[in-house]
Amino acid sequence: MESWSIPHGRLPGSIKFAPRYPLSQAGYPVRKLGRRQVASGQLYPLSLPFIYHRGGYRTDQRTFLECRSVTFFKKTKLMASSILPTTTRIQVLDFIRGFALFGILVINIQTYALFAFLRPEQVYALSLDQPTTYAPTQFFLHLFFKGQFYTLYSFLFGLGFYLMEQKNQQAGWDANRLFKRRLWGLLLLGLIHAFIFWFGDVLHKYALLGFTLIYFNRQSVATLLRWIIGLVLLVILCQTVNTVFFPATPQQLAQNQQEFDAVIRQVLQIWQQGSLLQVMSMQALGVVMLHLKAVQQGLASYAHYLIMFLLGLIAGKLHLFQHIDRFKLSFLRIALLVFPLAVVLKALSGLPLFGIHLLPPHQLAAEKLLFSLAEFIGTPLLTLVLLMELTLCWPHLPARFVGWIASTGRMGLTNYLLQTLLCMALFYGYAGGLAGKVTLLEALGLVLLIYGLQVVYSNVWLRYHSMGPMEKLWRRWTYGQEEAAKIKRVKAPAAR
Repeated sequence: MESWSIPHGRLPGSIKFAPRYPLSQAGYPVRKLGRRQVASGQLYPLSLPFIYHRGGYRTDQRTFLECRSVTFFKKTKLMASSILPTTTRIQVLDFIRGFALFGILVINIQTYALFAFLRPEQVYALSLDQPTTYAPTQFFLHLFFKGQFYTLYSFLFGLGFYLMEQKNQQAGWDANRLFKRRLWGLLLLGLIHAFIFWFGDVLHKYALLGFTLIYFNRQSVATLLRWIIGLVLLVILCQTVNTVFFPATPQQLAQNQQEFDAVIRQVLQIWQQGSLLQVMSMQALGVVMLHLKAVQQGLASYAHYLIMFLLGLIAGKLHLFQHIDRFKLSFLRIALLVFPLAVVLKALSGLPLFGIHLLPPHQLAAEKLLFSLAEFIGTPLLTLVLLMELTLCWPHLPARFVGWIASTGRMGLTNYLLQTLLCMALFYGYAGGLAGKVTLLEALGLVLLIYGLQVVYSNVWLRYHSMGPMEKLWRRWTYGQEEAAKIKRVKAPAAR
């Protein structure tokens, strides 16, 4: 049995128990239970959002400790930790993040399996899949997966920024400086990931756009909403001006498509037969091409990310996820209102998958603009509906299932990078070589296998560690020696 002295002003009295986690010091906010003594050797639920153990872990409010002798005190004031700037972890956000990882894998695996590079007629010509299964499956994925989960992750990034700023400010630290360090670390990791392993990396984009959040955090909710409306209108204006004043003729579009197809043939050959060095070189080229394409499209993809950052920041400022019960009815009404419009817009943007055209051939550029804008608006709307549905449904799901997915979300960075390594091992020519050898449905079966392994891995890892390996590395980069020094000062007084 061990005992700990409670810092002055935190909680009167002392607490003695045999914990399931190695604790150092803690201040305990106690709910209105009155003063009573609990029985020895029993398990009791305690609300412990501010606990530190030797790895820097903080438990959530569902933690159970084996109590030997605990005294509860009435009207104890909630206090900030003296060790790390922490608040109660919001489990629903971990659950949503874990769910988003599944959707991201569903989209990314289509690139590894080559389907993202090819038009439907090319898929059929190469005998990669059959029209009877490929077309409806691709349309379903386009409608409910494409774009939504990266968008959802962007929302969580903006919300996570606000929560981190609040924690660091409560601890008296320079929150902006710490966030900048965090972004520089993410940028370095993202560039390595993008140029060597996966050209579709989103981490470096988040890092670059994340610096704008320091400015936006000083703005009011009304100002942020005006920025969002302005960004949406700006993208629509840029794409419309590009189509109206710089229209591409059908001949130019056909020539561009031929040049693109030639590049894709080289990519496919390297993807299926290239060495490790050739694949890495192709990744670097892919990153450059994606950024050039984004510029040609009026930076719509970057505006897309930034809009979701701002929506997440607004959610943080309004404390939506700390008081879900207050907003349940509003969430439900918005979801029911927005869902039909979002589905119509997203379905409209997916018509080219079936070779359906709404305008004559000489207006092909205008038609592409129509489909592009429908996807640009429909994707975030459908993402918000998904976010609200997950928020409303998660309390009614089995607790064990929620815990499994939430643990996967807690290791979001680790699992995002792990997905790349597993897909490389399965699909690249120098490894498993499955690229071009599996149908779309078979690729989705591999998604279930990979994600299932990640769920198991995450839950086993978190039994013995407070956070994922990449999360721990990122945290050390962010806080540096300052965190270690603060922990050392707190642990200095000998426990009694």
